[in-house]
Amino acid sequence: MSSNRAGSDKVEIDCLKDSTYQWWNTLIAVVPKDRVNWDFFQTEFKKKYISQRYLDKKRNEFLELKQGHRSIAQYEKEFMQLSKYSWECIPIEVVMCNQFEDGLNEDIKLLVGVLGLKEFTVMVDQTNKADELSKAKRKADFEARDTGKRPMGKSFSFPSKKLKEFHSRTSASTRLSGRDKGKQHSSSRPQVTSIVNVGSVRNNKPECQ
Repeated sequence: MSSNRAGSDKVEIDCLKDSTYQWWNTLIAVVPKDRVNWDFFQTEFKKKYISQRYLDKKRNEFLELKQGHRSIAQYEKEFMQLSKYSWECIPIEVVMCNQFEDGLNEDIKLLVGVLGLKEFTVMVDQTNKADELSKAKRKADFEARDTGKRPMGKSFSFPSKKLKEFHSRTSASTRLSGRDKGKQHSSSRPQVTSIVNVGSVRNNKPECQ
């Protein structure tokens, strides 16, 4: 097969057995060689062996996926599994990031949404850090209530400091990743203000029928 994944593709094709293997050999015998690649195989295999109803069901599950009670790792795993049925819905990486962000729990989305991340690996990394920060804030709030103090008494200073550190580290990592080179953020603008304005960030959900 002519593909960037030629080596691994050949191994996977060789794993086909019996009638499926015969179907594939019959198909490629009548198809121009320059069309025979991994994408072609996936498309034809789905048409042959996977019903459209099943594909539609998985696509809808992907578009409606929410983190809920899942950990970030569990959410990412299910997101990637379901995304295989919905590549046409996330044609570019920034749309994939937006879809991942849209399914996050609100407390984590609040921290990540203002960053405008466009690389999926960076998105996952910063989401994990935001999750740790959110857990620390909830713990501080609980301890403040438990000791009879006002809810803001202890939680305000601790998460505020952590929040600034989170955005400081994020700014450094995004500059190193090569995105938005040359764009300078004003150091005088409080980080907490950007969190308050998270509602103004546009939520670009993929349009997929």
